[in-house]
Amino acid sequence: MKRYATHVLAAGLALTAGSTVMAAVSAEKAAQIGLTGTPLTPLGAIRAGNADGSIPAWEGGIATPPAGYKQGDWYIDPYADDKPLFTIDAKNYQQYADRLMPGTIALLKKYPDTFHLNVYPSRRSAALPQWHYENSVWNASHTHFCDPPLGPDREYRCLDTSTYRPGVAFPIPNNGAEAVYNHTMYFFGKSYVWRGYAFNAFADGTFAETVAIERSLLLQYMTPEEKPKDPLFTGNGGAMWCRSSEMVEPPRQAGSMYGGCNYFTSQDFSAYLYVPGQRRVRKAPEIGFYDSPSTGSDGLRTADSTTMYGMTGDEEWYEYSAPQRKEYFIPYNSYKLAAPENGDFKKLVMRGHLNPEPVRYELHRVWAIELRLKPKFRHLSPHRVVYYDEDSWAGAAAEMYDASDQLWRVQEAYLMQFYNVPMLSFWGDNHMDIINGRQSSANAFFNVGAGRGGSPPDFVNPPDPAYFTPAGLRKYGVR
Repeated sequence: MKRYATHVLAAGLALTAGSTVMAAVSAEKAAQIGLTGTPLTPLGAIRAGNADGSIPAWEGGIATPPAGYKQGDWYIDPYADDKPLFTIDAKNYQQYADRLMPGTIALLKKYPDTFHLNVYPSRRSAALPQWHYENSVWNASHTHFCDPPLGPDREYRCLDTSTYRPGVAFPIPNNGAEAVYNHTMYFFGKSYVWRGYAFNAFADGTFAETVAIERSLLLQYMTPEEKPKDPLFTGNGGAMWCRSSEMVEPPRQAGSMYGGCNYFTSQDFSAYLYVPGQRRVRKAPEIGFYDSPSTGSDGLRTADSTTMYGMTGDEEWYEYSAPQRKEYFIPYNSYKLAAPENGDFKKLVMRGHLNPEPVRYELHRVWAIELRLKPKFRHLSPHRVVYYDEDSWAGAAAEMYDASDQLWRVQEAYLMQFYNVPMLSFWGDNHMDIINGRQSSANAFFNVGAGRGGSPPDFVNPPDPAYFTPAGLRKYGVR
């Protein structure tokens, strides 16, 4: 297969490796962001539209649910009347090449008869809580990493929490590491519980389904009164977020469950695994660590490719380029894909990619960051590029290159505004190997369970904190 050049950051790779840890920006620079009337939004996005008007100005997004929506309902599409502006396919993609990521172009070339992009009007729907905006504005001139760092390759692993309020840590990022940190901590509500559905597909489009119950506490956004008091959550500078995953299907994996937390002093996921059958809990350092296989992925996803790419491990293995703003067509406002009638993998999963018809693409600004592996470390993907939505810091897409620097995996997240929280995140994702044709998704696509008594994610009722502790895993283990 042809190698695709990473042209998006061809202007030069200004790497963070070995550089001095950057502190908060100056008061003059921080004055660019604000709640209203500033060039930048509270999260650091450009408030104005683009030059040709194809990206509109940000006017606050969808901060409240549309009429007729009730908590716990499937999501109403606020843009249901929109029609595609045009379609990009293998025949005409060169007309739009400057707004297509290399991974998208690779998919158009590999699947010329089946893959295309239906492009809709751009709607900047991202909205977050007011307190998050206010804290993010404050963080711009205050937040910094621990000084001195905790050790070599840990310059961007410890946040000085005395300089941070719950929000975006670095809304005006000085370097790629700060941008990636923003994404790693992007707002996902304060907690969630969901039953998610995923697939691992073969090159011919046949697939195996997995089902898991995902639980999380996002403690970095909780008030002191809301946070659990167990030492597991208060040590190591305090837990940033905790996650538990319980496999439901396939039967041979049912009952397997892990739980653990990431901390402000480290991105090393401190996880424990309940082993069904043996009814025992063990420490599981392999879970959530760099290129370890993601749970239930059949080796088709790495742990660090969750949400496209987030920091993992106690040490930083990659060097980051300076973040650059780019305009690209990405999946956005994926309400059609999230509709109950489209929750059927038999209709969604095609050879090499998802059925493009229910997928809505829009032109949006993203932060593009290139990652290259430091010489002393080893990873399945020594070179990758990640794209974060400018309005939310949610992961939009990514490209992973293999040891020969050949484009290997193309990742897409199907973003939408969860206006009941409010926050913008993914409804589902896809990790497509363009060399062998296989593909895999994380446990989401909640509407696949619509006909089985399933429901959308629950962002209102937090899970029992015991799910993230060894004792709790023993308590809740059922096999």
